[in-house]
Amino acid sequence: MLIVSALLSMVTASATMREEAYAMVDSAYALAMAGEMQQAIAVNNDGLSAVPEDSMAIRCEFYSCLLYCYHRLGDYQQALFYGEACLAFDEQDGDPANISASLGNLAGIYSSAGQHDVAVRYLERAIDIEESLLASDTTHSPKSLAIRKAMLGEVLLAKSKSQDLGARNQDSLLHKALRLTEEALAIDRSLNRRLQEGMRLAQLGHIYSALRQPAQARQCNTEALLIARETDNKMTEVLCLLQLEQYEEAAALAQQLGFRKQEYEACDHLYARAKAAGKNAEALAWLERTRVLYEQLQNEETQRQLTVAQVQYDTFRKERQLAEQQQEIQQKQARERLLLIGLLVLAIVIALLTTIAVLLRHRKKAIEQQAADKARQYSILSHDLKNPIVAQRQVMEQLYADYTSYSAEDIHLRLGQLLAGSDSLLDLLRNLQEIVQLHRRQRAVHPVRLDLSGLIKETVAAMQPIADIKSITFNIQAQRLLVTADRESLRTVIRNLLSNAIKFSPKGSVIEIGTTEDGCFVRDHGIGMDEEKKQELLSAKTQVKSTTGTNGESGTGFGLLLCRELIRLNKGTLTIDGSPENGTTVRVRI
Repeated sequence: MLIVSALLSMVTASATMREEAYAMVDSAYALAMAGEMQQAIAVNNDGLSAVPEDSMAIRCEFYSCLLYCYHRLGDYQQALFYGEACLAFDEQDGDPANISASLGNLAGIYSSAGQHDVAVRYLERAIDIEESLLASDTTHSPKSLAIRKAMLGEVLLAKSKSQDLGARNQDSLLHKALRLTEEALAIDRSLNRRLQEGMRLAQLGHIYSALRQPAQARQCNTEALLIARETDNKMTEVLCLLQLEQYEEAAALAQQLGFRKQEYEACDHLYARAKAAGKNAEALAWLERTRVLYEQLQNEETQRQLTVAQVQYDTFRKERQLAEQQQEIQQKQARERLLLIGLLVLAIVIALLTTIAVLLRHRKKAIEQQAADKARQYSILSHDLKNPIVAQRQVMEQLYADYTSYSAEDIHLRLGQLLAGSDSLLDLLRNLQEIVQLHRRQRAVHPVRLDLSGLIKETVAAMQPIADIKSITFNIQAQRLLVTADRESLRTVIRNLLSNAIKFSPKGSVIEIGTTEDGCFVRDHGIGMDEEKKQELLSAKTQVKSTTGTNGESGTGFGLLLCRELIRLNKGTLTIDGSPENGTTVRVRI
């Protein structure tokens, strides 16, 4: 739900940004149409500063408006910058119609800048795109194709007026311009676009005039004038009046509409006509009018250049302010990062010191506990070492004091008791030696591939004399099982498990020993142990309470402790099952 909410928030924020951007672009266009270019550019720049760099679809809306503004101001370099940015985005986006529109916009700027060859290449590419769209999409309107062809005709007409072209090249360009404009006219007529039809006819009139075909030029301009008046297209009307040499009417209409450039052209022609006719007063009046218009045009050009300079300054100042703000933001972020890093380092140091203090405290407790455990273990060990020695001494004292009163059978029994005590002592000392080596980390394992069943049978044979003292028999259930382990470690483990089973089993009982899928087991039917005792034996502590066997045998718990450590060294596990009622089963996994 959180992810969905976050995505919805992002989509809503993006939609809101897009709506606000379009509103600002519309406002900027309205200012531009009203001639307030400086304000229009300022609105665009303010809008762009709030749009992320990667939101190119929205940024291109502002770029298109800026392109228009700079084109109108005559700052073609800036206009081309934004136009090329829009074209690059459209080409990446892959929409053919948008690519065609961007190519047309750029071609108009290049043509105004006098780079007609570049404009021609862009328009030819746009025409190819439009023709492909018409061939593949029946719903695509051909009006864009008409616009591109008419525009290319206009660029070729402008190019034909270059001084460095020969007459043949000029005529070639003009005929091509004528063909393209007629094709555009045919499309507009098929779509009943009367306004555009009048514009195309006026353009044909210009081309025919350049081709020195005055009759065709007059016919086109007359028809264009009628359509311009019908559609209220004042600019085309003025241009047609100029082409038809109706200068007085053209001058009056241009003055009425504020078209100073066209009025200047008309007044200049009227001045020349009056002067040629010897009408000096009239010629002087028209000359004065042309002088006034010339000064106004010069003032407009000066004002345009001042506006461009002011726009450049405002843009530079805005960019500088943004750069300073960005620098301040970066510096603030750097300070925050340094502060955060400092806090993190401090937190890490505190955490490390706390951890070290806790570890030292635990270590101290562990050492103290280990010392206490060893002291108790040694106390139990000394007690259990003393018991068999005292028992042996008592037997030997009895034999020594009055050996003649004992029968051979009694002496044999006493010697058996001495032998059992010696075996118990030997077993205890052997385990003690192993434990000391483990504590000193001197006990190493050497894993080899061995048959566990064979090792079990060998160990059982070695333990049989001890079992015979209590008339205990072994039930061997061992199958051939190959394992990888240290032979001596396993032998010690099995020996101790069998020793414990013998110690805690009643006379005449059976001890089962055998292999499993991944190890071995030893099961007795003796006194067993409760859950607390099992957990004590299997825990990581070394402190184990001494337990007496069924025949009074002493025990320290060293045997199981040693088994547990040796099995761990061989990367195995040891588990204990059973209860006081059912005996004990010890399982070893290798």
